[in-house]
Amino acid sequence: MAGVEPYSPCPCGSGQKFKWCCHKVEVFADKAQRLFDGNQTDAAIKVVDEGLQKEPGSAWLLTRKAIMLITQGQAEPAKAVLRQVLQKNPKHLGALVLLTRCILESEGPVNGAGMFQQVLANTDEAIWPQLEPLARVVGLMLLQAAMFPAAIKHLQLVTQLGDPDKSAVSALRNIDSSTSVSAWLKDRLSLASPPAEIDPSARERFEHALEQANKGLWASAAATFDQLASHAPGSEADYNLGVCRLWLGDEAGSIDPIRRRSKLLGPSIEAVDLEILVQNLEPIQPEDRIERVQLTWPLRNREALLATLRSVPDISDEGQTPLDPNDPESAEVDLFLLLDRPAINGPVDQPLTPDLIPLVLGRIMVDQKTVALEAYDDGRVDSLGDRFTALGASAIAPAHPRTKILGEEARSSLALSWEWLYPSEITRTEADRLNREQQAHIISEVWPVTPMPYLGFRTPTQAAKDGDAEIPLRAALCFFELDQVAPPVDPRILGLRARLNVPAEPAIDPATVDVSRVALGRLVSIPADQLNDDQLILLYRRARTALALAVLENAARALILRPQLFETGRIDPVSVYSDLASLAISRGEVEAARSLLAQGRQADPPSRKAANAPVWDMIEVRQRARSEPPEVWVPELAIIFDRYSEEPTANQVIMLNLVELGLIQLSPNPEDPQDLIVDSRPLQGLMARYGPKVTTASGRLGVSAAKPEVWTPGGSGGSTSGGIWTPGSGPAGAPAGDKPKLILPGR
Repeated sequence: MAGVEPYSPCPCGSGQKFKWCCHKVEVFADKAQRLFDGNQTDAAIKVVDEGLQKEPGSAWLLTRKAIMLITQGQAEPAKAVLRQVLQKNPKHLGALVLLTRCILESEGPVNGAGMFQQVLANTDEAIWPQLEPLARVVGLMLLQAAMFPAAIKHLQLVTQLGDPDKSAVSALRNIDSSTSVSAWLKDRLSLASPPAEIDPSARERFEHALEQANKGLWASAAATFDQLASHAPGSEADYNLGVCRLWLGDEAGSIDPIRRRSKLLGPSIEAVDLEILVQNLEPIQPEDRIERVQLTWPLRNREALLATLRSVPDISDEGQTPLDPNDPESAEVDLFLLLDRPAINGPVDQPLTPDLIPLVLGRIMVDQKTVALEAYDDGRVDSLGDRFTALGASAIAPAHPRTKILGEEARSSLALSWEWLYPSEITRTEADRLNREQQAHIISEVWPVTPMPYLGFRTPTQAAKDGDAEIPLRAALCFFELDQVAPPVDPRILGLRARLNVPAEPAIDPATVDVSRVALGRLVSIPADQLNDDQLILLYRRARTALALAVLENAARALILRPQLFETGRIDPVSVYSDLASLAISRGEVEAARSLLAQGRQADPPSRKAANAPVWDMIEVRQRARSEPPEVWVPELAIIFDRYSEEPTANQVIMLNLVELGLIQLSPNPEDPQDLIVDSRPLQGLMARYGPKVTTASGRLGVSAAKPEVWTPGGSGGSTSGGIWTPGSGPAGAPAGDKPKLILPGR
C-alpha cells in the first residue's frame, strides 16, 4: 500500500482524498497487507490493532481488519468493526458494502436486502451505479432462497443501475421461463396510484413514496405507506405496503396488508388475484408444521444389510449417490427407496392407473459405518423405523438411533403432493398422463377435506358450508384451474365449484381487456381468438416470455389464422409455428408437429424464405431429435451441413443450434479469453456412428462420415470465412499460428 498518491481517493473507501483521510496510518496498513498476503492473518490483525491504538477511528485500518476477520470466518466481529466505521461516517461506502456482504453471508438474504436498503439510503444517487454488483449479489441470493418477487425486483434494479455483463437479464429470463415457478410469483407487480379522494397532504406523501419506490428505496417507501395505511386499512397504501415488503423479501409481512386490500375490494377479479398471490406466499404455520427427520444407526454388517435391502420387493435399490448432491467432494452412499408396494419392473401388461404406481415413503442411505432413514414425521417415521429395524436385525446396532431434523413442510402441502417411483420403461407422455390424473384426484378428493391455513384451518368443505370464505375459495379454485401446464382442465377439478357452491369467475371481455394489466396466471382465461391484433400479439409475447404453455398455445393458434400479421412482419411465423410444433412433440404428436413446421415454411413471407431456410431446417432436426433415434435424424443433419457449406450466415444459424443441442461445446480459450474454443467431439461421435456412408456429388458427406475430424459449419470442409478452432485441429483458412474468433450473431 506504500506510495499512495496524496490526492488520489483514499483506499479505505470513504470517497475522500487520501491526504485528508488515512495517510497517517499508511505504514501500518502497508505492513499488515504484506503479512496478510503471506497468509499470516493473525499477525496482520495484530499490526492493524497497533495502528488503531494510535488512530482509533481509522476507517482504512478498520475496514482492513474487517476483511481479515471475514477471511477467518469471523462474521460477527467483522460486523462490529464495520459498524464502528459507520458510527463515525454513516455514508462510508466501503464499510456499507462490506457490511452488506457480511450480513448476506451470516444472516441470510432478507436481512441482507434490508442492509442494502440502508446502503442506498445513505449514499448519493450519483454513485448508485457503483452498487450494481452488490444489488446483483442480493438478487441472486434471494433467487437461491426461492423468494422470486424480491429476486425479480432486485435483478430489475441491477439492470436499472447498469448491468455490463447482462447477468441480471439472463437470470430474469431464467425465472420467467421456469415452469417450476408459479405464474403468480413471477408476475411483474405494479404499485397503486393514490386514490382520488385522498387529502392533499397525504397525496403528496403518497406520491413521494411512489418516487422512492421507483428508485429502489422500497424500505423508505414502505414506511410511508405503512403510516398512510394506518388511517385507511385495505386502501391503495395498504396494498403498496404489502408489495414493497414483498420486494424486500419480507413475504410473511406482506400477507396481511395485501389480504386487507383483497377483502376491501369485494368479490372482484383483482381481489381473487391478490388472494391467490398471498396463498402462494403463506408461510408454514406452527400448527401445520411437519418435520423431516433422519434416524441414524451404527452398522454392524454392511454387506448383510445391503443384501437384505436388495432382496425386499417394496424397497428399490437406486445405486450409489452423493450424500450431499451440492458438495462435489461428498462421500458416496447406497440409496434405497422405501415404497408402499413393490416396484414395477419391465413391461406392463395392463393400462397403468395412479393407484398402481408405488409411492415413495422414505429413504435409506447406507454409508460405510452408519445407515440413515429419512422420512416425514407424520406417522411415517415410527412405522418405517420399526419396519427397518425388523429388516436390519443383527446388521445394525440395537442402540437407539440418533435423531436429526432435516427440514420442515406444511402438513396441508404434504397432503396435496406425492412422490412416485415410475416403472423403468414408462414414456414421458405416459408419466404426464398419470400425473394429471393424480393431480385431479388429489384436488377433487383430498383438498376438499384437508384443513387449509388460508381458511383458518377449516377444510374447504367446512368453509363452503359456513359461507364466509368466497374469496379464498375462489382463489384456490382459480389457482387449480388456471395453473395447469396444458389444457384441458380435468372435469373433476371444474366440478368442484358446483360441489362447494362457489360462483364461476367473471368472463374477460376481449373487446375491452388490456392484456398488459391482466395477471400472468389469469391470461389463460382470455379468449385469444376474439382479441384484436395488437392485444393478441401482446398475449402471445407475454405467454412466450413466461413460458405459460396453455396461453402460448391458445395465442399461437389464433395467430396462424391471421396470415396478414406474418406478411406485414408484425409477428415472426418461425417462432409461432415452432412453438406449436414443440408443444405437439411434447404430447407425442409427431405427425402434427411435422405438419405445423411445413405450414410455417409456407407462411414465411417470400422476402424471408431464403434467409429462414436454414432456420426451418434446424428446427426440424431439433424436433426430430426429441422423438426419433439418432440413426434417423443425424443423416439429415449431415445433409444440412452439405447444403449450406458455402453460406456463412447459414453456418452461424447452424452453429447456434448445435450449441443449444449440446453437440458443440464452447469454452474460453485459456491463451486468449477473447477467443472461444469449439469442442465438436459430441457431434463428431454422432456423425461417425450414424452419419451417411455414401459419398454425394460434392464428396463432403462421405468425408464427414469417414474422417475423425468431422466437418462442421464454417469449418475446414466449408467456407473459410469465420473459421472455427477445434481442439487438435488448425483453423480453417487462417495462417499458421493465428487463432480465429468464432463469429456468432450479436458478437
